[in-house]
Parts: sequence; structure tokens; C-alpha cells
Amino acid sequence: MNSRFPPFAPLAVIGASALSFYALFHLNDLFFEWLDYSYGVNWIFLPSGLRLALVLIFGGQGALGVALGSLCVAMEEGKQPVEALLTALVSGLAPWLARWIGWRYLDLQADLSNLRLAILLKTAALFAVVSAVAHQLLYVSLGLSESFVRNASVMALGDLAGTLLVLYGLKLLLSARLRRS
Repeated sequence: MNSRFPPFAPLAVIGASALSFYALFHLNDLFFEWLDYSYGVNWIFLPSGLRLALVLIFGGQGALGVALGSLCVAMEEGKQPVEALLTALVSGLAPWLARWIGWRYLDLQADLSNLRLAILLKTAALFAVVSAVAHQLLYVSLGLSESFVRNASVMALGDLAGTLLVLYGLKLLLSARLRRS
């Protein structure tokens, strides 16, 4: 095999993505549960930032890992199987869609080589809106949410806050690591 990566690498990325999403979801719940607004809506949602980061870096494998991690959370919370599966699909597809739109319309490079402040902010805002609208469309259609506009607005703000906190945290960690090298 001439590949740079072993054949199990995609499975490792998917598994690590699922596990990291699952863990950060529970940490977010531990620290920010008091900021819950309504069903599935938080004023600060750190896993949102991780979802976008995983999909920006790993593409479809990150999206699949996020969906699997989200499915584990949903099943653990006792959601009905259809609701759990649909929520997981939205959780994985929303950052993937934002990534695609970013490539197409925001000049985001596939290798992230041009990921500057302005593009990062645009991508984060785009993702927050896409994710919130998709989740709220699902929740309204399942009868789990009554106020689409209000809940989507709060969810978008919470997703944006979580996304910016995680992405800038990762950026600071990478900058510190590069300075030590």
C-alpha cells in the first residue's frame, strides 16, 4: 500500500471525532446548563465550534464522526430513534454544508491555507445560521419547538458564541505550539 496513512486512519478520525463531540457535549452541559434557553437551544454551545472545526479539518469523516457522537448523545438522552437519527444527521450535515458554501462563496480554501480572521468570522456566522435553521426546522416539524424564529435566533447566537470560543481557543493553542517549536 502506497498511502501515507494506514487503512484504519479514516475510522480513527471518525471515532475520535465522535468521542470528542460526545465529551465536549457533556462538558458544555456541565458548565453551561444554566444557560439553556429551550429544547436543544443554548446561549453558549461549545460543541458547535468543535463540529465546525472537525468538518473543516477532516471533511466528511469529521461530519460522520459528529453525527455518530450526536447520535450517542441523543440515544443516551432517551430520544425516540427517528428524532435521534435526524438530529444526528443535521448535526453532521450542517457544518459540512457551511464548509461547502464557504468554499464556493467565501473564498475558503480546501486546505484552510487562507483561513484569516475575516473568513473565519464569516464561516463561523454562516455555520451558526445554517445549523440553527436546520435544527429548528427539524424540531418544529417534530413538534418539539413552537417558536421557530425566536429559537433559531437564540440558537444561532449560542452556536456562534461556542464556535468562536472553540475556534479561537484552537488558534491560540496552535500559535503557542508554533512559538515553542
